[in-house]
Amino acid sequence: MTHTPHAPLNLLFAATTAAVLSLPALAQPAGMLEEVIVTAQKRAEDLQDTAIAISSISSAAMDDLNINNSEDYEAIVPSLSVRTSPNRLFLRGIGRVTNSLGTEPGVAVYLDQIYTSEIGVLGRASSLTTQQVDVLRGPQGTLFGRNATGGAVSVTSKRPTEEFEHELRATGGNYGTFNWGGASSGPITDGLGYRVYAYGDSHDGYVKNQGGKDIFDEDHTGFGAQLSWDATDKLNIWLSWASDRTDDIRSGVNFGGYLITPYQPALKTQDGFLYSEQYQWDRVNPAVKDRYKVDQNDELRTKDFNNNKYITHITWDLDDVTAKYIGGYFDGDYTAKNGDLGNTSNPDVRVVEGAEQNSRSYSHELQLISADDGPLQWVTGLYYYHQEVEQPYTIASLQADYLANTVPADDYYNKAAVQPNLNPRDHWQYWQNGDLEVDSYAAYADANYTFNESWKLTAGIRYSYDEKEGTEANYIVADPNAVPGASALFPVWAALGFPADCCGFLSADPALNTRKIDDDWSNVSGRAVIDYMYSDDQMLYASVSTGYKAGGFRLGSLQENPSFDPEEVTSYEIGYKGTYADVLRVNAAAYFYDYSDMQVLVPYLNDVNLPVSEIVNADKAEIKGFEVEATWLATENLTLMANYSYIDGEYTEFCCALDTIADPDSTQEIDLSGNPLTQSPENKIFTNASYSWRTDTMGEFVLSGSYSWVDERQYDVFNTNDTLADSYYRVDASLTWFSTAEEFRVILSGKNLTGEETWVSLNRLNEFGAISGYANEPLTYSLEVQYFF
Repeated sequence: MTHTPHAPLNLLFAATTAAVLSLPALAQPAGMLEEVIVTAQKRAEDLQDTAIAISSISSAAMDDLNINNSEDYEAIVPSLSVRTSPNRLFLRGIGRVTNSLGTEPGVAVYLDQIYTSEIGVLGRASSLTTQQVDVLRGPQGTLFGRNATGGAVSVTSKRPTEEFEHELRATGGNYGTFNWGGASSGPITDGLGYRVYAYGDSHDGYVKNQGGKDIFDEDHTGFGAQLSWDATDKLNIWLSWASDRTDDIRSGVNFGGYLITPYQPALKTQDGFLYSEQYQWDRVNPAVKDRYKVDQNDELRTKDFNNNKYITHITWDLDDVTAKYIGGYFDGDYTAKNGDLGNTSNPDVRVVEGAEQNSRSYSHELQLISADDGPLQWVTGLYYYHQEVEQPYTIASLQADYLANTVPADDYYNKAAVQPNLNPRDHWQYWQNGDLEVDSYAAYADANYTFNESWKLTAGIRYSYDEKEGTEANYIVADPNAVPGASALFPVWAALGFPADCCGFLSADPALNTRKIDDDWSNVSGRAVIDYMYSDDQMLYASVSTGYKAGGFRLGSLQENPSFDPEEVTSYEIGYKGTYADVLRVNAAAYFYDYSDMQVLVPYLNDVNLPVSEIVNADKAEIKGFEVEATWLATENLTLMANYSYIDGEYTEFCCALDTIADPDSTQEIDLSGNPLTQSPENKIFTNASYSWRTDTMGEFVLSGSYSWVDERQYDVFNTNDTLADSYYRVDASLTWFSTAEEFRVILSGKNLTGEETWVSLNRLNEFGAISGYANEPLTYSLEVQYFF
């Protein structure tokens, strides 16, 4: 649904302008906005004193705004775009274009200062486990470094407490929602504290499946334990272990959703490689008329298991310097089985896909941080990161018994050349595997000098070196029913004594189709910031910063051009941060990005006409934008929040690419210069009003309502109408009750109360106009009870 932003835009700007213009006359309520502390520059600082565009969401705000998945952050954080299947983050038009092995994100995610390439830690962050989520916008090439061209998301866990604190919680809602959780924290002995927690979140699928289990059924569990030990009055050791498990029902590995266009029963094959499930299938695809209905008999079951995160912080406070070691080890095993590639409930033709990922990574970082009160403050550090990942992927035709044996595509009549399928039971038609090892090294230094009460200069530099080594192999078997004229071979094979029900055409043998690739890259990035405090509570700043993302190679499919170069961005930003009468906080930033060699995903059809993608470098891109955030404690009881962001990003020099999905035989390359960046809505708005009232006998009540609007966004670099998602808005509300002693909290909440619908993923699949996608979450409601003791 398209919804005009003009009315809320005018309201937002009018409210902000009116508030600012009337500041001298503001009467201060009997309260003030809470101070927000962030560690964006590796030390604890007031948000309003930090010359970086940051949105900070506290544990309390997660409850107040009903945040319980990564998509909820999209509404609240300016310039943030989130895609959850597959998981991808974009900030100011920069993000992760593919999850394929050998590629990297453009937004770095950190859990307790440990880098991860996955956004799962953001989606699983909750008020039970998380102290704060900070979203840093703009290149963070100096202090965060690795893959932070778009920005960084820092998730900080709750820590052990000095006094005993315990809580239990339970939630019920529509779609069979049932969540539970518990945490305990406190001292063990003098100087030694603990924290433990456990939780479970589950709900039924909101996409109804006529042929099997409903889609987007989710079941998550998590456990964690921490120890914090003050070994001396200057030495602290913090140890953390966290483990997450998921068991979800989804749809599609490679195609990002389910089929949303009509079935094509007249086509025996849609790619000349797979026998089509839709061939002579006379049912109607229900997703064409209702985006919350599908009809398929092999839904995708995904599991995360053996997913552990071990983190250590050792902090040693010396007289004038703090030495800190940050170490982490993450492992994870992921499986995705029986994804219905044909998107039908046809029992006779079942083409399914599956994937796995097994990953291990560890990192070490040593920091030295100044700890005196002088005008010069600095931090320097050394960093090392290592990752090992294996990522196999398969397509199988379960009912095609004739594929149990294969014959080489160039030796059709040789009975001696017949060999069993690589997986005779499941009849693999496609298999690929990739193994990747990554080593990353960095050294950095960052310092700021305060000249007087008004002026401060910050400068930083980072040297990065990245090395990648990869191995890939694949296996391809074409179905003879999908190859024109191949049926003429069947009587010949029978006469030559070939096995019964024979054969698939072996087009690629992993014994031969194997390749090793390795490369390395280095970069020097930095920043310079000048900020001017023209009053105690108001600051202007200007910055120039650079970011870098290593090159790589897309492993698994043995592409003709698998490698791509590093990308670099130079950012110019001016910003304002102001607090008025301790009741109104207004932060704004305007920026311009000059991008070189941006890594871009270009979809195409491979040798067997499967839709895949290639990473290429767009020579030049430009992004300019504006953001404003405001929080106003209008009265002691009423708090108003609003933010707006504008992104204008395009490829300025990007020539050229073949659109083989639109026309497989095309030889005419298309100049993509001028096309908009993908997954980057031009406008976004968020507003929230929260009113609280306290009673002497019944406790406190808080009524909160939010309105968010997201502009249309493009999901394909070719800028097609089929992959342009409409704008949409969302209305959320909650009513919270605190008992008089505040040991109980009850939250009644609802999301998307008006039931607005949009596509949050769109992908072109073939020359016949097939499109896959998936819908946003429908209206949901829940009741949560929290007990503190």
